Formats: sequence, C-alpha cells, structure tokens
Amino acid sequence: MSLIELENPNAPISIHFKMDGPSFADGIPLHLLTDSLSDVQSLLDKSYLGLTQRKRLSRDDRSRYYLLSKDIKHGSAETDFGVVLTGIQTAFPFFSALGPSGLWEYTKQSFDFLKFVYSAMKAGKQPTYSWSGDNSQFQVNTGDQTNVYNAPVFNIGQMSVNNYASLAKPIEEKFLDYISVGDPNVGAIRLDASNADVFSLPSQIETTPLKLKCEIFDFNKFDNIGKLYVYPGEIAKEGDYRFQVIGDQNISQYIEAMLRKQVSVNCLREIAPNPFSPEKIIRFQIINVEP
Repeated sequence: MSLIELENPNAPISIHFKMDGPSFADGIPLHLLTDSLSDVQSLLDKSYLGLTQRKRLSRDDRSRYYLLSKDIKHGSAETDFGVVLTGIQTAFPFFSALGPSGLWEYTKQSFDFLKFVYSAMKAGKQPTYSWSGDNSQFQVNTGDQTNVYNAPVFNIGQMSVNNYASLAKPIEEKFLDYISVGDPNVGAIRLDASNADVFSLPSQIETTPLKLKCEIFDFNKFDNIGKLYVYPGEIAKEGDYRFQVIGDQNISQYIEAMLRKQVSVNCLREIAPNPFSPEKIIRFQIINVEP
C-alpha cells in the first residue's frame, strides 16, 4: 500500500475545531456539540480503519489511538484536538511512516475526494475510476477533470460520507453557519452554506414492485421503519437494508415477522444516484409482508 510521504510524520499535531451559528446565541446546544464531535471523531476513526484495513475499532485499538481535547471554549464551540497514537507501530508497523500527521492528511484527502465526486454527481456527471498497475493510486474522471489519489482514500471516503452528511445537516437546516476542522498550519475541512448540500443527492421511488426473501431483524413500531437482510440469489444484492412501511398497515405482522428466520416482502426500491456505482438503494418501501 502506497502511503503519503511526510517529512516528520510522528510529530504532534493540533487540529482546531470550531462551529458557530444562530443556535449558539445563548450558549452551546449540547446535542449539536456532542453529535458534531462524535462525527469528527468518526472521520478520524474511518481513516484509521481504512489504513489498517479493519472494519471496526476494538477496545485495544481505542486504548492505542484517540483524540484528546484540553478544553472547550464558549461563545461558539471551539477546541483543539491532539491525535494520540501509542503502541500502534507494534501492531501496524507502517504507522511509523504515517503517524498523527498522516492520519490527518488521509482524512483531508478523503474529504477533497468526496467533494469532487459528489459535486460531479450534482452536475449530472457519473465519475469513473481507474487504478494504477500496482493499485497504489487511482484516478477519478468526471468527463472534464481528472484527479489522482492514494489508494486508501477510496475506501476511507466511502466509509466517511455518512459522517459528512451528518455534519452538514444542521448547516442545511440553518442551525449552524459553519463547522471547521483544522487550520492553516495543518489544512482544514470546512462545511458551510456554500457546500453543505453537496452530499444530499435526491432519491426516487421506483414504480415496479419486487418480491424478496429476507429476514426482518429490526423494527420501530412508532416510526414504521426497520432493517432487513436480503438473502443471496434475490433480485437485490445480498446484504442489510433499511425499510419503511407504506401506508397505515397492521404493524403486528412486522413485529411477528421478526420471530421468523425468513419472510417474503413485496416492496419498491428507493434509490439515489451514487458516485461509486450506478445507483444506491436507500431503503425499501414495503407494500406488504408474507410468511
């Protein structure tokens, strides 16, 4: 795996975080602060996972790697993060050539990559990808521009996009003016009114029903939403999906369905444009469920 080359990768870095907007006039709304801090932590986590080729952080991982804040300033919400990496070099030797600076550099590159491909989708251009012979880099072409990135950026970007969408939502809803992570010394990730909607691609519901064999493993009876697992060999690709029940159906059948290993659902696909593939299933709209 090709890594970004840095002059002093293990030097300590300080990442400045700041968010401000109308909601901060009388103090700091804790839900906005905690949600945003959690998303920022997740962005660095996704870089860590992408570089270590892991799916989730273990307790041992968290003891070796975390963000550290000394204080949070009021007025706006503002603090400085240090990236702590201890004992990582033993578990993942390549981190000695990466360090805190490298972790942050990959996070920034992934943000730039996502802005590039999602902006292309907004303009009606489907990005295409090609990889170098040793798979250390990839090119993204949008028809009128081509950018080159280090290979880990592709997976890190895909894992991170939901966190960026979550960070952008209170800006789109006018609760915040901006969120900034970083500063001129280390580079910055900034979301504001000019780019907060870049990750919002409108979905559409298809009109042709599908019948799928699946397992319903989660259901919220108050919101009529849940999650299901589609079995191999079905029209839709195997995997976990969200679903929403259409209309005023008897919800008891969905609660009972969770007791069964397999049920059939008649449903409509809700899809959205996707910069990584021709389309993405957002959720299934369930017409009815059968034993």
